[in-house]
Amino acid sequence: MQHDGEIVCDVQELPAPEPMQKILEAVADLGEGKYVRMMHRMEPYPLYPVLEDMGFQHLLHLSGEAPYEIMIYKGDDALALKRVEAVCGQS
Repeated sequence: MQHDGEIVCDVQELPAPEPMQKILEAVADLGEGKYVRMMHRMEPYPLYPVLEDMGFQHLLHLSGEAPYEIMIYKGDDALALKRVEAVCGQS
């Protein structure tokens, strides 16, 4: 189920380095209130510092449709954070 402001990026079946490339493309044009739900088969540790350097934050969600769901949003976007927290049950 897709939520307000959500962009789903399912990279579960892609070989490396395609997941990183797809996510960087997806976050490049995030508008206010929008976030990316990255669906992955494993936790993408190398992605985290890259996102941080670009001004993005992430929240790991382990009880979604995929084994690992990483919610990625601009660090200064309060609306996107609120939406991410609601989806992850942290509101």
